Amino acid sequence: MLAVLLLAYLVMFLDTNSLYREVRDVFLWKVDRAETEGRPINAYNMSYRFPDEELGGVNLELVRLFTLHNFKDGYIWALYSKEAYNKDGKIINGSIGIFTKWKIHKENGEWEIVEIFEAP
Repeated sequence: MLAVLLLAYLVMFLDTNSLYREVRDVFLWKVDRAETEGRPINAYNMSYRFPDEELGGVNLELVRLFTLHNFKDGYIWALYSKEAYNKDGKIINGSIGIFTKWKIHKENGEWEIVEIFEAP
């Protein structure tokens, strides 16, 4: 019985890998802000917040803690810390140990974050 539950959880976890990679890439400024405009994930797009800054680098720790969904709707809980630097090496943005919950929805085979919950 435990093996069945673990297998089911593994399938749920792996099913959301593409969304996890998208969030990681947005944090790392690899996604143009035009692609995230109007979407909840835009909150993580530092190029949107600092349009005039030339990125020097980003240190990111992003850990998916738990995933629960029914293959159409669900949630992902994660923890992240990040530091973004400009080209001169100065920190322009940072967060440490932020717990987040993403409400997710799957449409046409693609997962999307529809709402982000974080403590203020």
